[in-house]
Amino acid sequence: MNKIDIKSLSKNELESKLKKLGEATYRARQIFKWLYKVGVASFYDMTDIPLNFRKILKNNFYIMHLVVVDSKHSSLDGTAKYLFKLKDGNTIESVFLPEPKRNTICLSSQVGCKYACSFCASAPFGFVRNLSTSEIIDQVIILKKEKFSSNITNLVFMGIGEPLDNYNNVIKAIRIFNDKDAVNIGARKITISTCGIIPGIKKLENEHLQIELSVSLHSAHNNVRSKLIPINKKYPLRDLIDACKEYIKNTNRIITFEYILIKDVNSSEGDALGLAKLLEKIKCKVNTISYNQISAKNYKAPSARDVKKFMQVLKREGINAVMRKSKGEDIDAGCGQLRIARL
Repeated sequence: MNKIDIKSLSKNELESKLKKLGEATYRARQIFKWLYKVGVASFYDMTDIPLNFRKILKNNFYIMHLVVVDSKHSSLDGTAKYLFKLKDGNTIESVFLPEPKRNTICLSSQVGCKYACSFCASAPFGFVRNLSTSEIIDQVIILKKEKFSSNITNLVFMGIGEPLDNYNNVIKAIRIFNDKDAVNIGARKITISTCGIIPGIKKLENEHLQIELSVSLHSAHNNVRSKLIPINKKYPLRDLIDACKEYIKNTNRIITFEYILIKDVNSSEGDALGLAKLLEKIKCKVNTISYNQISAKNYKAPSARDVKKFMQVLKREGINAVMRKSKGEDIDAGCGQLRIARL
């Protein structure tokens, strides 16, 4: 008999499985608490569940665990990056980002990525496969244990992979993260970041989840964006902006547009004016951040003077924009950099 990965099941799915085994469905809540609040490695550690039932669980399910194979910890800001080994030998990354009022985990959703964004460290090694629901969830479970003194308040799908390309597993993981008997993180504290997969954005409208949506923009000019984000050729800027407007209208949620500032590519005052024009009258905010240097790429961060001018233009034009500080620069905390060093 093939055992089932228990962390791949929603609470309703687990209740259904338990019912078929002749067990009370309320046990699902107990199991969820042991799996996600305590993070047990074995069914036998679930001490408030009868021993006979623990044996039944062991015979029908298994608990998947990622393995930490490397980690780096910043002496500058407390950022910590983890490299996980999966059951099939592949690797993924997660990052712990501490701040005064919140602690965030940056999650991966795939092994590699299909979309080959030109500035991303994950791009050269291509796409391998989607992560399972349990592989997504276990990143949080392990980092919660690693950072036991820090309360995890926020989750962002901004690590390796495109979350909307692994839609079903990402959404199921989010519902488990949000479950009060599991990780119990508020939906508004969870962010999906996409490079602009329009069908996924449209699908997300109907989930009735109060999560945050972040769209990687990086240029207001179609030709420049296509060089930075090749999927722009399939889902061009005008169509993407229309989809974002529709999402805002149908969900009554704002969208965050992410914008990496790259020297001599997209960081001039003219680029800022183009961005302001593109986003005028859209209910949104803009997060800008200077490019985090990757040894495998030729891009560079703009000067502090150019960044200041860029931000001044956005604010003058009435755009709600924030300049984010790059975290973990002393440990190459940019997406995919620890994995690329290993590969």
